[in-house]
Amino acid sequence: MHTLVIVNPGHFHAGLILRRRHPELSRDVYIFSEAGSDLDNYMKLINAFNERADEPTDWIYHVYTGSDFLAKAAAFKGGDIAVFAGRNDEKVHYLAAMHDAGYAVLTDKPVTINSDGVAVLEKTLASGGKPVVDIMTGQYEPPAIVLRDLLLSKEIFGEFRADGDLPMIENNTVHHLYKNVNGVPLVRPAWYFDVNKQGCGLCDVATHLINNAQWMLYGDLAIDFDNEVELLDAKLWNTDVPADKFELITKTRAFPAELADRVENGVLKLACNGTLTARYRDVSVRINTQWNLEAPPGGGDMHNQVARGTLSDLYVEQGPQTGFKALVYAVPRTVAPAEMAKRMEKLFDELGYGDAKVEIDGKRCLVTPPSAMVDGHEYHFALVRDDFLKMLATGNEPAGLRSQLLSKYKLMGMARDLALKK
Repeated sequence: MHTLVIVNPGHFHAGLILRRRHPELSRDVYIFSEAGSDLDNYMKLINAFNERADEPTDWIYHVYTGSDFLAKAAAFKGGDIAVFAGRNDEKVHYLAAMHDAGYAVLTDKPVTINSDGVAVLEKTLASGGKPVVDIMTGQYEPPAIVLRDLLLSKEIFGEFRADGDLPMIENNTVHHLYKNVNGVPLVRPAWYFDVNKQGCGLCDVATHLINNAQWMLYGDLAIDFDNEVELLDAKLWNTDVPADKFELITKTRAFPAELADRVENGVLKLACNGTLTARYRDVSVRINTQWNLEAPPGGGDMHNQVARGTLSDLYVEQGPQTGFKALVYAVPRTVAPAEMAKRMEKLFDELGYGDAKVEIDGKRCLVTPPSAMVDGHEYHFALVRDDFLKMLATGNEPAGLRSQLLSKYKLMGMARDLALKK
């Protein structure tokens, strides 16, 4: 039986870990935190899980508040898994303290938002101890799983190909500052809009995009960052946040004083967008993160991906043109779509994909993932948690877990440094 200790929660992702119960998790959850609106909003979210009519949870919350919350948490002997999802500038230091105290760590991304934090993370990972896992829900999304299976097939994807200045893997995402979570409008803390606390456009959601590329290329294998990874380019740009939208999202009437140098004529210049280009061995990768103010009606966060191969290009497409549902397809380059569709169906049969379907739409081979694959971003947090518990039960930490974790944050830290210098 494991017991969760949640340290200074300030982001709803720390709540989604508790969306469903698990037989190997104690009902008792211990929260060590600063007092204030971050904690109040967090408690509203997780109490709603206990109070909902449909499959309510039965967590028992034990809350300690005080300025010494981290010391109290590290000294607490009643738990064994530390959970973090809050201010990203402090998170790596919380993580180091709890890991040094003997805790396994399950943390929201990003673990750190600058190169100084990367140094702390590298030292922590090198010290041994229990596993450190950041919550990468993207590997549980059916489109990503299907795309990776297609990419690994020599008969369908072939090899990565060079195509002028186009990257061999390209990951793009659009997120929204104002959106619904668990059926209600999400309230973000005011510090979320401070890139020195939350992270800039190269050190937040970019974690997911880089992780996806590393997963495509390495699976569970280790990455030799110094010899296999090269940063080629990086840049940052702003999203304008008017004062009225800031108040709507944060329930705070005025921009905090620490943001004054980034406010022009009542508009916050938020450097939450970023792009970077890197090379892993011989494969070029470009990631691009864009934050808009508000999700369009009927829509939400969007992700688009392409992997360019010698036999076919593979796509995940999501946006208004797809009804905001992720569409997976292959565009064959050397054979007719009908022939490629046969190869894809054969692969799905070999993988036991059940009711997965391939349909021909002009030059594209469209894929319907098997219904057995569980979809839904918020639900995937529980799946990450459950696999983390399996790792602890078996004691089998993947060989590349630590090097892949460190590689992501090294690359993002370097990209931030380069973009700010430019």
